[in-house]
Amino acid sequence: MYYNELRSPAVVQTGRDILKNIDWILKDAHLYFSNKILITQQILFDEYKEQLNVNEFSEIIFIRGGETAEAVEVAGKLSGLDAILLGFGGGSVIDVVKYCATKCDIPFITIPTTLSNDSLCSSVARLTFNGRKRSYPAQGPLGILIDFGVVRHAPKKLTLAGVADVVSNLSAVKDWQLSNKNTGEPINELSLMLAKAAPAPLFKYKEKDLDSDEFLHDLATGLILSGMSMMMTGNSRGASGSEHLISHAIDEYFPDRSTIHGLQVGWAHLMVEKLCRKDNDSYKTLKKFFDNIGLLDILEDNVKWKEDEFMGLVPYAKTIRKRYTILDTL
Repeated sequence: MYYNELRSPAVVQTGRDILKNIDWILKDAHLYFSNKILITQQILFDEYKEQLNVNEFSEIIFIRGGETAEAVEVAGKLSGLDAILLGFGGGSVIDVVKYCATKCDIPFITIPTTLSNDSLCSSVARLTFNGRKRSYPAQGPLGILIDFGVVRHAPKKLTLAGVADVVSNLSAVKDWQLSNKNTGEPINELSLMLAKAAPAPLFKYKEKDLDSDEFLHDLATGLILSGMSMMMTGNSRGASGSEHLISHAIDEYFPDRSTIHGLQVGWAHLMVEKLCRKDNDSYKTLKKFFDNIGLLDILEDNVKWKEDEFMGLVPYAKTIRKRYTILDTL
């Protein structure tokens, strides 16, 4: 075997009026299945049913999203079907769809309603089990359809959470390179390139640009490249480092003080640069960008942790997974 196998999406489509053209997009990509099953939330279907109903679905399954128990139940109903799943919703819906598709060996397409994290193209499903978040390995999507008219209406804090999630790759990459230097952990250069390229276009934007098609396209591109980096290695190394360990530790040990994943990661990224790496230039650059794009105010309003509490989270973060990061040098 001379090549790495990367199952990239067969179709990626972004732009306006995507939702009402799902059937046409699949046909144009020569994707035909006996059953085309839409999985979404009732409230989302009701909001967009005029556009969705232009397409034909063999079945529509309404879910709450985010729970392992529900994902197992839905997967039981889908087992053995010749079908394609279309997950229309936020990360909680898409993660259920990814879990079901993987368990049943059924292809799926993600149609996100927010660009809040890289779940739309990642090889991990994050679901809640017994009140705590758990990560499950998942296959990548067969397709990704992003309607700017839909994601543009997402709450501002969700869009900025997506920005923080993509930009945190810069921290994860540093941790990967540090591990390579200190422990000899191998680096997949192509995965590293994808992870580093994902956030690069975002630094030119300011808060006034958040509704523009150009910004939404670059954010979607970043999230997809981040997911591709993970699929390249079969793990989240290029997109998840010390900043993610801190966020997962909050979810695991302090669920009453947790908030949106991307926002926690963004806050942790700032703290890691300032307090752990003590890289004043990187910290100032990151903070200035967060300020320009409106993320600093969102973090202050939503993250329930202060700078002087950060170091107390480090011991908890180091229990999350066996992954060498800057936290291991403290």
